[in-house]
Amino acid sequence: MKISLVESAATVPEDVYQLNLPTRTIGVLQQVRSRMTRDGLEHLMASIKEIGQKTAGVVIGLSAEEAEKYLQQVNDLWGTSYRICDFEPVHFSELNGNFYLFLVTGHRRLTAVKKLEIGTYLTELHLQIQFLDAFILQFHENIHEEVAKDDEARFLTVMWRKQKSMDEGLSLSEFARRHGKTSEAVRRAVRFTSLPVSVQKLVLPSEEYKKGVAFGILCELARLQEARQAKDKPYTEQDLTHLAYVLVVQQKTVKAAAMWVSAQIQELQGQGNMFELSIQHVVDGARRSVASGLEYDVRIGSEHMRAIARMHKDGGIRKVASGAAVNAVTNAVNLTTKLAPDILDGIKGARHAPIAREALKKVGT
Repeated sequence: MKISLVESAATVPEDVYQLNLPTRTIGVLQQVRSRMTRDGLEHLMASIKEIGQKTAGVVIGLSAEEAEKYLQQVNDLWGTSYRICDFEPVHFSELNGNFYLFLVTGHRRLTAVKKLEIGTYLTELHLQIQFLDAFILQFHENIHEEVAKDDEARFLTVMWRKQKSMDEGLSLSEFARRHGKTSEAVRRAVRFTSLPVSVQKLVLPSEEYKKGVAFGILCELARLQEARQAKDKPYTEQDLTHLAYVLVVQQKTVKAAAMWVSAQIQELQGQGNMFELSIQHVVDGARRSVASGLEYDVRIGSEHMRAIARMHKDGGIRKVASGAAVNAVTNAVNLTTKLAPDILDGIKGARHAPIAREALKKVGT
């Protein structure tokens, strides 16, 4: 078979250009994939360094008016606060106009190129593209790697609302089928994104939650909030944050949290307006299960620390001071100097609090 390179050449769509753009001209906004692995990035950097950037990233060019609208839609979706004054427009002489450039796909590639200080980035520039089209491009470029559940939830929610607005007869089950998801997965996604952005972000690692709060637990929290909203008794944003803590320390697993939430919803629906589960009731319930375990852990840890200190004082085995022992000492110091003041400030009227406060003063001096 003979094929003509000329006759078989693909036609470039109108308003699409292949360009090497200076990296500093490309605005990077919150992406569908909000996290990237370090190993994956380093592998990509090694590949680009060896053979160059072979795959173009997609960049959109928007007028000032279009950029304002686009940024607002991004802010509404991710809870960000981008402003057009944060970005510099680029003037294309052949088009006789200024355009704001925003990255749509190829976030990791752009990051790799910047770290390698190459200076320019191979792009496929699209003009006049709509927000939803850009959003779909972002999501589908990332399906070759598992997208974080919270990122996927935001994508499904946006798509469901948009497609439902365009087709009122679209059922949830049909939408889920189109995207290869179950109806329950879509419901969970919509519930999750109904939480305040600050509560959604609890899924990310933090000082309080090293691995973040499980996505499933936050979905159960959203399910309880949904039931309370139906009774005109929603939790506040602060209450939701506190309750997330309670679900983690008291229920521990998604399955246990789901059973607890179901029980609360049944009681709420059964009692109607006569019943009101306050956040204080929930916290009080958690206190009983947390206190005994917390005191036990601290007591056992203190006994271990005393044993290690005694061994060293008496000239014992020096290898006892392993990395684990040093970390334990560091954590104990951090607990005393950083967390203890916050805890004691919140329990000024508690029994033994004055004694603890005096002991803390001695540590500080």
